[in-house]
Amino acid sequence: MNKIDTKSWKEFKIEDLFYVTLPTGDLQAQKLNEGNIPLVSSGKINNGICKYISEEIDEKIIDENTLTVDMFGKVFFHSYKYYAVSHGRVNILIPKQPVNQYQGLYISRIIELITLPKYSFSEMCSSNKLKKEIIYLPSNDFGNPDFEYMERYMKNL
Repeated sequence: MNKIDTKSWKEFKIEDLFYVTLPTGDLQAQKLNEGNIPLVSSGKINNGICKYISEEIDEKIIDENTLTVDMFGKVFFHSYKYYAVSHGRVNILIPKQPVNQYQGLYISRIIELITLPKYSFSEMCSSNKLKKEIIYLPSNDFGNPDFEYMERYMKNL
């Protein structure tokens, strides 16, 4: 199952699969106390986590099993709750249908194949642009994303 069969793949707009939002508030890593909740920012490593902070803040925590796409097109799947900085232009993708870790990792890589080559400092990834992006995913007999295939594929890697 290492070779991907793309014959049954179909186009999907990001906004048809995800609610695309931006973090609220103005969380700045240097102004926050150390803790155990990840704070996600723009970045290529460590799932975008720039610091672990305490829950003593007055911001809404972001649910687990969501994705982040930073302003440069770097995508991460988060299987845990976290906060995100707003000044770092981190887009939050909340699945319209719940996904597990395997499905989320599969989809995050597909999105990144589209976004990473396209966005840079001079052409940043905004939530409006991201919503309109088209990705190709395996589809089932009903024309919906084949989440079972995605999970099986990732488990077999």
